[in-house]
Amino acid sequence: MKTKPIIVIALLISSILLAARFVPGTSADQFKEGKYIHVDNIVIQFDKTDATVNIDYHLSPFAQVYISFFGSKNLEPKIKEIFSEFKEVKIQKIGRSSASLQMLNISRKEAGSYLCDPYELGVQSDVVTFVYPPKGKARSYENVKVTPPVFY
Repeated sequence: MKTKPIIVIALLISSILLAARFVPGTSADQFKEGKYIHVDNIVIQFDKTDATVNIDYHLSPFAQVYISFFGSKNLEPKIKEIFSEFKEVKIQKIGRSSASLQMLNISRKEAGSYLCDPYELGVQSDVVTFVYPPKGKARSYENVKVTPPVFY
């Protein structure tokens, strides 16, 4: 086996990791404890007992390189882990910085209105926004690890 290709690959990986260290807007605190995803925003739009969820996130530099090589489909287990307390989660679309999900039966109908119990998220989100039917009224919460109970 020739050593030249191995040296080139090692230098390439080292330079990518070194460059990622100095990229503005990425802080080591965001990716502490081995977490490679930071959730910026979650929007939960209710539709009777179901909801459509859009999640915006950014990845650690190493994870960005990994996803560039192997595709964003590899993020699916982590996205499912974030929403593991929800019983029926279907990933509609997943990308490098966002994902769309369909959640079934996250609310229940009581006395003509709907109630969504609190759920613990697998990571803390900077912002969680709830969009209520029928007029699309929205309410946002900051630094959320557990969703508040929602009545609509």
